[in-house]
Amino acid sequence: MNEEQIFQQINRVRKATLKEIDGVTEEQADQQPEGFKNTIRWNIGHIFVVQNSLISKYGGKPVNIPPRYLELFAPRTSPSDWEGEIPTLDELKQMLEAQPAKLEAALSGQLDDEAREAFLGMPTVGELLNFTTYHEGVHTGTIKALKAHTK
Repeated sequence: MNEEQIFQQINRVRKATLKEIDGVTEEQADQQPEGFKNTIRWNIGHIFVVQNSLISKYGGKPVNIPPRYLELFAPRTSPSDWEGEIPTLDELKQMLEAQPAKLEAALSGQLDDEAREAFLGMPTVGELLNFTTYHEGVHTGTIKALKAHTK
């Protein structure tokens, strides 16, 4: 898969995610039905944080993550532990909408670069970036399931 195809795939997956959260209300975003470990809002923020974190931490590429987002949405965080101001759905949607273009601008011509540290055996920046589409799909599926259990 060439670089152009990888960035096209990231855009396709992101459009599907954004379509899934279209129409979700602030109230729905924070409901945590029985049997779920988190909320729609957490999943949205988590998608954003993990995509940037993998590229930054393991790939060694300079992509920004608001520190507050790491506190709220990193792996092993939980909405039940949140204190203080939480990003609105509009803010999170804007971050998701802008992220693919920012990643493409930051990473073009560098997908074959060796990662600073392999993650799950993936030694290049491109493999890390490609993995994030799988990760996003998992969480988009969770969002879909959460929507089915919220009103």
